[in-house]
Amino acid sequence: MATKREVETKLRELIRRLGETQEAQGSLAGSLPDPRIIAVHVTDLGAAYWSEMAQGIMGTLHQGEPERADIVVRASSDHLVEIIDGRRSMATAVLTGQVKVQASLSDLLRLQRLR
Repeated sequence: MATKREVETKLRELIRRLGETQEAQGSLAGSLPDPRIIAVHVTDLGAAYWSEMAQGIMGTLHQGEPERADIVVRASSDHLVEIIDGRRSMATAVLTGQVKVQASLSDLLRLQRLR
């Protein structure tokens, strides 16, 4: 099981990587054009994190629960780290129930375009 520190490090790494390229920012902005609060629940650690994405750029990582969330991702620490590291497919993890994503139907359809 990954630790809270490892999960936080990986989430910050993901935010940094997404902000490094115009291509990633453009893809995110095109898929989710309006600002969204994204929450991540790490089920085995009882930890929660969130960030706001606006114009394809992820903001600062915050600990705890946001007042509201547009997209909620639930995963174990190990699955989350494997997905961020590229060792596990997000689509496969969702289809097998290892990761759960809660969002509006329109956001779910938009997120599919990120593949």
